[in-house]
Amino acid sequence: MNRLVLLLLSYVAVITVATAQPGGRGVITKADTVTAGNTYAIIIGISDYKLVPDLQFAHRDAQAFEDFLVSDAGGKIPKTNIETFLNENATRNNIGDAISVIARKAKPGDRVWFFFAGHGDMEDLTQIENGLLLLYNSPNGNYFGMNDDVLEILDLKRYLSPLSQRGVEMIFIVDACHSGNLNGGVQGVQQTASALASSWGKEYKILSCQPNQLSLEGAEWAGGRGLFSLQLEEAIKGLADTDNDGRITMFELQSYIQANVSRYSEFKQIPMITGDLSRSFFKVNPAILAALKKEKELNYPILAKANTKGMEEKYVDSLSAAGKKLWLSYKANLEAKQLILPKDTNALLDYRQFARLYPDNPLSSIMRRNLAAALNNRFDSIVSPLLRGQTSYSTRNECYYAAIELDSCMHLLGEQHYMYPNLKARALYMSAMSYTWAMSDNEYNISWRPTVEMALELLKSSAEYEPNASYTLLALGIHYSYLYEYEKANKAFAKYLELRPYDLYARYSLAQVYLKMGHYEKAEPIFLQMGDKLSLFDLYLKRNDHQKALAIATDFINDSMTRRDGYFMKGICFVYEDQLDSSVYYYNRCKELSAANRDVCDNNIGHIYFVHGQVDSARKYFQQVISQDSTYTHSLFNLGVIEAAENNPQAAIESFYKAVINASGTLEGFVGNLQLYFGKKYHMVNPGEFEKFRRKIYTFNMQYLSYLGILYTYIRVPGMIEKKDNVDYLFLQLSMYPQHEMLTWYHKACYYAMIKNKTKALESLEKALAMGFGSYFQVSSDMDLDIIRDSPGYTTLLKKYFPVEARKQ
Repeated sequence: MNRLVLLLLSYVAVITVATAQPGGRGVITKADTVTAGNTYAIIIGISDYKLVPDLQFAHRDAQAFEDFLVSDAGGKIPKTNIETFLNENATRNNIGDAISVIARKAKPGDRVWFFFAGHGDMEDLTQIENGLLLLYNSPNGNYFGMNDDVLEILDLKRYLSPLSQRGVEMIFIVDACHSGNLNGGVQGVQQTASALASSWGKEYKILSCQPNQLSLEGAEWAGGRGLFSLQLEEAIKGLADTDNDGRITMFELQSYIQANVSRYSEFKQIPMITGDLSRSFFKVNPAILAALKKEKELNYPILAKANTKGMEEKYVDSLSAAGKKLWLSYKANLEAKQLILPKDTNALLDYRQFARLYPDNPLSSIMRRNLAAALNNRFDSIVSPLLRGQTSYSTRNECYYAAIELDSCMHLLGEQHYMYPNLKARALYMSAMSYTWAMSDNEYNISWRPTVEMALELLKSSAEYEPNASYTLLALGIHYSYLYEYEKANKAFAKYLELRPYDLYARYSLAQVYLKMGHYEKAEPIFLQMGDKLSLFDLYLKRNDHQKALAIATDFINDSMTRRDGYFMKGICFVYEDQLDSSVYYYNRCKELSAANRDVCDNNIGHIYFVHGQVDSARKYFQQVISQDSTYTHSLFNLGVIEAAENNPQAAIESFYKAVINASGTLEGFVGNLQLYFGKKYHMVNPGEFEKFRRKIYTFNMQYLSYLGILYTYIRVPGMIEKKDNVDYLFLQLSMYPQHEMLTWYHKACYYAMIKNKTKALESLEKALAMGFGSYFQVSSDMDLDIIRDSPGYTTLLKKYFPVEARKQ
């Protein structure tokens, strides 16, 4: 045998071993999914009955099953092979004709689906092997003649079950055990279920519940569906494929729907499947499964009310007068939304008293479930708009009450309940939001920091219980941003956008975080995609790309609708270019177009006069702004700088402090000519390096900058620098701004050098350098550091962090 033949035989052997399925005792072998013949379907869904009490979502369940069959996931069954009867079209004549046609048409190798969602009942106790599926025109009782709009279970068995004996795959999916005020009552529904569950032959049956149970439907499930039908749909779209082989057996289907339906119904409804459990009828479409998983990530599990309309009256009739009174009080309080308050009369109090008196009455479990659902309503109303990408108009008080109601719901259901972790997460989220809901950048300032920190801890705990709750991730990103923890904010926003990639607010927030972190290459494409020219202008200024910033300002000027803003932006551009006359000219043009911009323009004019040494003109403009708005942060800070430079420390500190308390926590300001601030003096060893330093523009948080102004004003007053407690307090305030932590360590180094503590000065300087403080000019020329320049440790730091510059010395 030659080498090629041996290789081929080896290859065949490998494939055979890899794909063989053991079929020994105790092992389920998967049968082929594909049918060689045609597929037909009869689909019936009735919510709107003519005489019988209505259901809510049976017709939607039926339509969803048709949509599945004609989709890629369901095998693209031609619509001509499907007969669907919804509501008034679901009559005995129509359905009888369809059954007759398919019974004659179906051949061996074909497949037939029979789907029914609606009411089931029975005629009387003599029909022990029968049950009825009620159609649109069905009477409410008196089915004796069997000629009305009903389908007898025995007729289904008689006409359709024999198809399976002829080699047709016959699959029944029936959800006919809903509650309702029908003639047969609970017993009628149970008899129908028992008749369906009994063995007929080789057909397959997928039934919504056990014979002694009822089927649930609710508006909370996918916007209005039956629980069984919804879980069935998700299962056959791929969630039941536990071994990920692309096929779903009846065993996998049974395992999935039994686990999930029983879980979400609190074990009041457990589906059942009869037939060969090794058989697989469903192929998994990977794209559809991925989309479904993504959709489920975006949604969150909710508690649905128990729809027991029609049955409650029968249970209430068995109560004593006291029990009926409690029941009516409960219903009234539930309707009035008096769930846990007032303390002397509320639905929770009614339920607890009722459950003590009637622990085994079915109404107790109904009351518990419906009260639990109601206790989630406030939370749902707050969060649902966020999940739809809309604004949620709520208040911190509403969040507070939602947290209390969720906490009550947790205690009502107990830790063993499947929703307990979700409820815990949501209660924590609402508790956090009760402190900071809808907080704006203008509202947040340093006094809010402890509150935001407390809210953040609650949000972090919430995320441990529900890691993919998008609303929590968004809140985490916002709260981290308030605390200047931009790396963590970045992670939270990024994870949020994985779940909701089209949320513009979150994308904008993430881009702003990138901007503050200096990740301009990440922020720029987001701003470009959003067409956010104002943010791009800010980005280009911070990136020192002045030509692009100037081009945006020019575009704004060329548009009459934005001309005012364009003049202001151009004024800023010329500040960055250190051109006093041009900057003042454009700020004045902006003021001409809008008096509303007067203060900010006058402040900026004062600033550029100050950096050009025209202090009297600068003071005039700053005072002019303060006379119009005594809380204007930038002018207060700038006046403080002038007072400090003119040796008026008390006035300087007062002005700086006013700037702190009037600034929002996120307010920023740009500062050039840094040598003019904080009483700094520099050795002019290299004029070229000094000029680069002088012209560099820095962006600071205004509260941080004002605290820094207070610190240097204070420690330059003779006798004050030794008051360690006061200095420590100021450094504690500076530490509240982690985005400037590197600068804080640099200024600590300056302080320790000024008090001749060389060891701590070098330690602090090394921390600043290790964190990225890269200004060789400041480290080598700042006179506040002179005391450490003769230290070996200082030379070592220069060689380590500035090797090129150190060699040139």
